Amino acid sequence: MSVIAVVGSPSAGVSSLAAALADRLPDHTVVEASLAPDAVVVVASAVAPLADSDVDLIERAAAGTDLVIGAVSKIDAHRGWRDVQAADRALLARRDERYQKVPWVGVAAAPDLGEPDVDELVRTLVARLAKPDRLPRARQASRSMDAIAVRGGIQRARLTLTYFVRRRCAEIGADLRAEAAELPRGGVARFGDGVRDAVADFGAELDVVIDEAVDRAIGEFALTPLTLTPRTLTPARASAGPPPQLPLPRPSSRRLETRLMLVLGGGFGLGVALTLGRLTTALGPGSDLIGLVVGGVVGLLLTIWVVGIRGVLHDRALMDRWVGEVIATLRSGGEETVARRMLDAEIAFTVELRANNSELRTHNRWPRSTENHGKRRNSASESFL
Repeated sequence: MSVIAVVGSPSAGVSSLAAALADRLPDHTVVEASLAPDAVVVVASAVAPLADSDVDLIERAAAGTDLVIGAVSKIDAHRGWRDVQAADRALLARRDERYQKVPWVGVAAAPDLGEPDVDELVRTLVARLAKPDRLPRARQASRSMDAIAVRGGIQRARLTLTYFVRRRCAEIGADLRAEAAELPRGGVARFGDGVRDAVADFGAELDVVIDEAVDRAIGEFALTPLTLTPRTLTPARASAGPPPQLPLPRPSSRRLETRLMLVLGGGFGLGVALTLGRLTTALGPGSDLIGLVVGGVVGLLLTIWVVGIRGVLHDRALMDRWVGEVIATLRSGGEETVARRMLDAEIAFTVELRANNSELRTHNRWPRSTENHGKRRNSASESFL
């Protein structure tokens, strides 16, 4: 069912023509004025050409559609109606280029003698309304604006999410490096598990933030009945992709370093042992053996302590470098996830928009019920003027 607006000066016979069309087109709604009609019939009197005020009225009525048909009325009483029709055609064509291809017909909706003559107008309307690719310009423009707005919202969401990924990766990296700087002896395995848990938590947090951003980007511009809603983007949420593969800590050979630390630690321990031995010798006779034993034990303990401390520092430096590699991988993977999810959302929106446009064309072409909607809805043409 389509809405056909019949507009024109009251003296041109708008009411008579609207009534005649309502009887001849029972599957469509014929009105004397409409804010968003599917077709506009311009009624011009055969007495005189259109005035500028009439053209202004036509432009307001036809602002929402490209389907405009001109009709010169009262042709039964005026033989020179074709001259008036030519003048009206030229006037509209000068006002706007889209009126250059407007078809014009002559009608006699309420003749003094005989039956109404609106056959040619009816045939023209039926032929134009039956085109499968016809889409009212107002709705088409509205959809285009909605599409641009939603795509702009998706792009803004992509920028926001990219900043979020960078900020969170920096925060996670700072926390992990602080933990690595205080890594105890033998805590490498536990620290690795903590890093993997932090990465998994970030992935779950990123999925939630992306879903909320997509919902806001779509819901903010969901203005028309068939406009995309957040629920239609559900398939895009299932395409988050696998988590990034984290690099493993690089194994490093500590053989030479261990040998060096044994030599240095042994030298340090030997020096401490000799010093203690001399100190204990000064205590009295028989203290040489005691000084040698005490100095040896203390020197050995200091050697073990120096080597152990150097191992802990080595592990901390290794974990710090590993955290840097993990954060770099996490950041690139997060940005890739954002780009992929936003692309999936835009593709889903485009597919849904095409489906909605196809549905709208089908809706415009075929009536939804067999009920007679041809009863004319009267409205005051004078107030519209």
